Amino acid sequence: MKLAIGTVQFGMSYGINNKNGIPSDIDVKEILDLSINNNINFLDTSISYGNSEERISELADNKFNIITKSKSVKNNEELALSFLSSLSSLKTERIYGFLFHNADNLIKNHDLWNTLVEFKNEKKVNKIGYSIYNTEQLEYLLDKDLIPDIIQLPYNLLDRKFEKYFMNLKKNGTEIHVRSVFLQGLYFMNNKRLPQKLLPLKKYLDNLVSICDEFNVSIGELALNFVNENKFVDKIIMGVDSSTQLNQNIKMIKNWESNNKINELINKIDVEEKYLLNPTNWK
Repeated sequence: MKLAIGTVQFGMSYGINNKNGIPSDIDVKEILDLSINNNINFLDTSISYGNSEERISELADNKFNIITKSKSVKNNEELALSFLSSLSSLKTERIYGFLFHNADNLIKNHDLWNTLVEFKNEKKVNKIGYSIYNTEQLEYLLDKDLIPDIIQLPYNLLDRKFEKYFMNLKKNGTEIHVRSVFLQGLYFMNNKRLPQKLLPLKKYLDNLVSICDEFNVSIGELALNFVNENKFVDKIIMGVDSSTQLNQNIKMIKNWESNNKINELINKIDVEEKYLLNPTNWK
């Protein structure tokens, strides 16, 4: 299964529609056990996610491939310290992946890449890469021949700006890990109660609701399976705060019946106010 567990909720309250807060140890253990039982064996975390790394080390029983991300860094020493600090928190000598949490760090200082290459050569990490937010970042880094083993990027029903790069990334051997499939919970909000700043998105959200009504599917099913059916996507980073929530996501994938007409309708939606598809602009 393409799902990977996003663990930001393990260390902090996160998401515009999060009402449950930080899950307990029992809740986290139930999430991890359910994941393993459904062949979900990747965890995405970061040194910036509160005590998420520590909780993973205590509760994950070394059954997962761990991908973590750096804090914001300016030089190689800070980057190395962030990496080694994550290894210490995770209580391991080697992890599957390590990414720049902020690709702008790498854009400002290309030499930082060499530090990650060294850790990879020392077999402390299998794959290296970066997390990006906009196409300008990606184009710049690829132009500098900084080809990631793993790239993490936002991709969902309304935010499809990276689609045109997927084929080229795969040709370079890059794993594409996508986040923000539910746009931080926005798709589950009542469209009549949107915050004032997000009102320009209402017409697009209403369009998605119409698609759901026409084909008798939920918005969760629509959002998750639109991404899951993309052949270029390797992992879908899914943040959950309960095993019940995770089980719902698993069932939405397993019970889905593919329909090309649905994707055609989704692809016709073109958001003009693209800046609002970045949650950092919601504040």
